[in-house]
Amino acid sequence: MRVPLSWLTEYVDTGLGVDELADVMTSGGLIVEAIDYPTADVHGVCVGQVRHITPVEGSDRLSLVDVFDGAAEHRVVCGASNFAVNDRVAFAAPGAQLPGGVTIDARRVFGHASEGMLASGRELAISDDHRGILILDADAPLGADLRNWLQLDDPVYDIEVTPDRGYLLSIIGVARDIAALTGAELLIPDVVPATGGRTVPVTIEDAERCRRFEVRTIEPVTIGPSPAWLQRRLMAAGVRPVSNVVDATNAAMLEIGNPIHAYDEALLAGPELVVRTARSGERLRTLDGVDRELDPEDLLICDAKGPVALAGVMGGEHSEINDATTVITLEVANFAPRTVLRTARRHQLVTQGSMRWERMVPPESVPLAASRCAQLITDIAGGAVTGGADHYPNPAEHTPITLRPVRAGEYLGIDVDADQQRALLERIGCDVRPDGMQLAVTRPAYRPDLELEVDLYEEIARIHGYDRVPERLPSTGQVGGRTPEARAQIRVRETLAGAGWHEILTAPFITDNDLAALGWGEDDRRRQAIALVNPLSQEAGVLRTSLLPNLLRIARQNANRQVPGAALFEVARAYLPPTDDEPGAPGGPDDVRLPFEPLLLGLVGYGPFEVERHDREARAVDVFDLIGACQLLARRLGRPAIVPLATAEAPFHPGRAARLTLEGRALGVVGELHPRTVEALELPARTVVGEIRLAPLLAGGVVQPQVSEPSPLPGLRFDVAVVTAASVEARAVEAAIRAGAGPDLTDVALFDVYHGEALAVGERSLAYHVALDNAERQLSDRDEAAAIDGIERSVAEQVGGRLRR
Repeated sequence: MRVPLSWLTEYVDTGLGVDELADVMTSGGLIVEAIDYPTADVHGVCVGQVRHITPVEGSDRLSLVDVFDGAAEHRVVCGASNFAVNDRVAFAAPGAQLPGGVTIDARRVFGHASEGMLASGRELAISDDHRGILILDADAPLGADLRNWLQLDDPVYDIEVTPDRGYLLSIIGVARDIAALTGAELLIPDVVPATGGRTVPVTIEDAERCRRFEVRTIEPVTIGPSPAWLQRRLMAAGVRPVSNVVDATNAAMLEIGNPIHAYDEALLAGPELVVRTARSGERLRTLDGVDRELDPEDLLICDAKGPVALAGVMGGEHSEINDATTVITLEVANFAPRTVLRTARRHQLVTQGSMRWERMVPPESVPLAASRCAQLITDIAGGAVTGGADHYPNPAEHTPITLRPVRAGEYLGIDVDADQQRALLERIGCDVRPDGMQLAVTRPAYRPDLELEVDLYEEIARIHGYDRVPERLPSTGQVGGRTPEARAQIRVRETLAGAGWHEILTAPFITDNDLAALGWGEDDRRRQAIALVNPLSQEAGVLRTSLLPNLLRIARQNANRQVPGAALFEVARAYLPPTDDEPGAPGGPDDVRLPFEPLLLGLVGYGPFEVERHDREARAVDVFDLIGACQLLARRLGRPAIVPLATAEAPFHPGRAARLTLEGRALGVVGELHPRTVEALELPARTVVGEIRLAPLLAGGVVQPQVSEPSPLPGLRFDVAVVTAASVEARAVEAAIRAGAGPDLTDVALFDVYHGEALAVGERSLAYHVALDNAERQLSDRDEAAAIDGIERSVAEQVGGRLRR
C-alpha cells in the first residue's frame, strides 16, 4: 500500500518527521519497506496563465503561446491544443528541472524562439496523460511554485500489508493504527446519508455473498479531467487517473478501503439492478475489453438485459462512465471474500478492488465510502445527490471475545495489568467491558481479523510496543536441541533412504474426488475432509486426510514420464476432524476445536524394486517390500517386531494386503492396489502403497536395543517342516513352534513353502530353521529331540498340523 504523507495527515497529524514516523509505523507492525519521493525532482515550474495563442505558420499543430507567470510574459512554442486563453497551466521556464533529470532550455522551434515549455501531467510525473498539457484549477495562484502548491515534494510510504490485515489497504486504516500507536487525534469524515429521492431499485438474490448494497444517484455531472492535486495523489498511490468521476471512486476506495463502482445510468436497462449468480451461456465484456464467458459461481450485478459487472472484480464496458455521462448510479456494496477471490482467479483478473475484497472489507464501511465518494464527485464533477438507498438485509452482529488478562500477560511475557490491557484495546476502537476476572471485548467494525483471544494478545503487544517486551530466555532448563521424537523421525527418513526409498514432499491439499477414488465409505473418517476458505485452485480445495492421494499422483506423473519404476515415501501430517479421544492440535484456544494432525508415513512403489544386473533378473516391487520397510523401521527404532495380518479392505487387492500392528496396536495398512483402483487412477499395474501412523514408533525417541552376550558354547541348529491346512497363517505356525521349542530357543526363521504331490489337496508345508542356545551347559542330541517333540505337540494342538518326517 502506497500512502502519500500529505493524504495521511488529513486524517492523523502526529507532528513527527518523515523518518521518525516510519520508525513508529514499523515498530507497530506497519512495515515501511521504502519511502519514495516520486515528484520531488520538479524544480522551477510555476503556475502560469495563457494570454494569447497564435498558430505557427506552416505547421498544422504548433502554436505560439504567450504565458504570464505573475511577473512577466514568456513566449513558448507548444504542440498541444487542449487549452484556451486564460487557462492556468504548468509553465517551466528555462533552467527548470523535471523528473528523469530533464533540464529545460531556451531553444528555437520551427524558426521561433521558445522560452521554456508548458508541461503535461506525465512530464511532471503526476499522471499518465500525455495527450495535452496539464490544465490547473482556475483558482490556482498565479506565479506560485508548483512544487509547493501541489506538494510535489510529498513523501510516499510503501507499506507491506499482510493478508490478515486488509484494513491497512486504506489511508484511514493506516491513520487508525498511527493514532493508536502515537495517541494523535484521528479525524474521520462524517457520514452524510442519502435515502429516498429518485434512485435505481436493487434486488439482492444472494444475501450471503452480497451482504450490503448502497446505491446513490448523482446528477447532473460533467465528465472531464480531475484536478491536478487529485491526479498527483492517485499517481503517488499507484493508481492511474482516468476522469473526474472514476478518479473520485478510486480516491474514495483508497481512503476508506471499500471498492466503489459508478455506472452511466443512461446505459443501464431498467428498472432495477439485481445481484445474482451467472446463468448458463451468459457473457460479459469487461472494462479491459475482454469478452468473458461467465461461470455459474460468478456473482454478478445485472440490469434488465443481463450482466453489467463482475461483482467485486470489474465493471462492464457497456455501462462505463464516458464523456457524455450526465447521470451516475453509484454502487457501494459489500461482497464475501471467498466469492470475489474465486471469481478473480477463475478469470485471471486481479484488480485493486478484488485485492481488497479478498482481505475482508467489513459491511460497516459502506455508508462512509458512499458518503465520501459522493462528496468528491459533486466537488469535482458537479451535480448533487438526488436519491439513494441502503440495502442491508442481515446486519452483522459482533460476538464479544473473552479476554483473560492474567493469561494474556503470561502468554506475552509482559507486565500489563487488566486496566492497561483495556486501555490499549480501546485505542484501536474495541469496546471493552469488565466481566468478573475477565474482559468482554467487542472488536471494532473495521477489524474483522480479530476473531480469537490470541488475536487480542497480538494487538496488546503491538500497541504496547514490541520493543518494550523484555528479552529473556525461557526457564526450561534446556536451550535448543531436538526432542527425542524429532531425532527418531530423522532416523525414519535415514533408514528408508538407506533401504532404497526416495523421499518426496507434497502440498497438504487434495480434492474430495481423490478420497472417493480410493473406495473408502462415506462414514470413513478420512472422507470428512476439511474445506479451505481460500483454496489455491479447485484441485486443492480440502486439507488431506491421508498421504495416499498425493503419493499416487506423483507415482502416476513419474510413470507418464517414462520412469520405469519408483519407490517413494513421505513423512507428513494429515488433517482429520477432532474427536473426543483426539481433541485436536495443541495451541488453540479452549473454545476452538482444531483438526487432529497425526504424523503419517506413506509409501508407494511400482515397477522393479531391484533392477536387472548381469547376475540377476529384475524383481518387481511387492507388498513384502512395504512390510519389510516397516519392520526395518521398528528394528532401527528399537521397537518390538511389527506383525502383519492379512486384510481385504479397500482399496487393496484381496490376499495381497496386510494390516500392521505393534504390540497389538494398529499402525496402518500396506498392500497392492486393487486392479479396479489401478485402472481408475491410471496407475502402473501392480502398484503397491501403504500408510502407517508414526506416533507409536516415535514415542519416547529411539530405544537402544538390549544386547545379550552370545553363548560361549556351541548351539544346536536343525530344521523342521510343518504340514498344515493351506488356510493357516504362517505367523500362527511360527507361534506354535516358539511355544513348543522350549526355553533354549533363540531363533525361528521360515525358509521354504512347499505344495506338491506328497501332500494332500489343501495342505502345505512350511520349513523353518530353528536355533537353540544355552550359555550354562552344552546342549546335546537329547535336547534337540525334546525340542522337536515339543514342537510336534504344539503344532498339533495349536494349528492342527504335523511334522514331515
